[in-house]
Amino acid sequence: MTKENLYEKKLHGDLLFPFQHYTMVTDSCNIFVPYHWHKEIEIILVMEGEVELLLDGNKQLLKKGDIIFVNSGQLHQYTSLTKRLIYYAYVFPMDFLKFEDEDITQTTIIEPLCRQELCFPTMLPRTSSCYERVHQLIRSIICSNEKQEESFQLLTKAYLYEMIGLLSQNGLLTRQLNPSRELTTYRKILLYIQEHYQDRITVADISGHLCMSANYFSAYFTKHFGRNFVDFLVHYRIEKACVLLAAGDDCSVTQAALQTGFENISYFIKRFKAVTGMTPAAYRKSQRSGSHTLI
Repeated sequence: MTKENLYEKKLHGDLLFPFQHYTMVTDSCNIFVPYHWHKEIEIILVMEGEVELLLDGNKQLLKKGDIIFVNSGQLHQYTSLTKRLIYYAYVFPMDFLKFEDEDITQTTIIEPLCRQELCFPTMLPRTSSCYERVHQLIRSIICSNEKQEESFQLLTKAYLYEMIGLLSQNGLLTRQLNPSRELTTYRKILLYIQEHYQDRITVADISGHLCMSANYFSAYFTKHFGRNFVDFLVHYRIEKACVLLAAGDDCSVTQAALQTGFENISYFIKRFKAVTGMTPAAYRKSQRSGSHTLI
């Protein structure tokens, strides 16, 4: 078992331009993106409402105007806290910002960021002299990627280069820290869930796997993951069901339920609607019409 099993395999953008902009909007407080990681950098800008971020086990409350950077390989989870929530996420690979020929900027900044010897700041301080400009650059990236006019790809890269330059200029790029012992435990928990979510999992099963008592594991999980184990597992399974329902016409609601660990179809439909705000059938139909986007 390796960390690769926790890797989010979704392709961001496309093969020619693997940069992806996401808009997350809810009016029903039902956004929950379970713990995951990817190789790309992720930039978050909160436009309205509040969202809880769990980043490598550290909980942060994000409000309107907050700018967050998720570095390559960091475990992160989002939970909406207000009924109305809007935030933007921009996901991009550092390697695609490399130059063909080496120069001082690549040697001292771009390459160290690619090798994770340098890291982006978790949150950009609002007191920083570059906050307003970085905020403006993120909005420009969003606008360019929504309109996709001629040469928007080049403009996107130009905005990212300027952003990285400003962060470096203001001393906001930091040195990589070694993963903590706690982080290793989080990854073991997530790996077990990913490998067994299609089966019947009990607290006794996973706590035994981790050599913990059931009571200790339950308290530990709730403290570090922001919700109890059963609730987290349900949300995780529903996210996987969303992927199946959106993938094509071959997967029925019953198949999606059974393939994601739900033994009772009625219970699956009830919990699916509670999490997503619609029934599995309605969600499946919305995916065909393109009216709903899953991040």
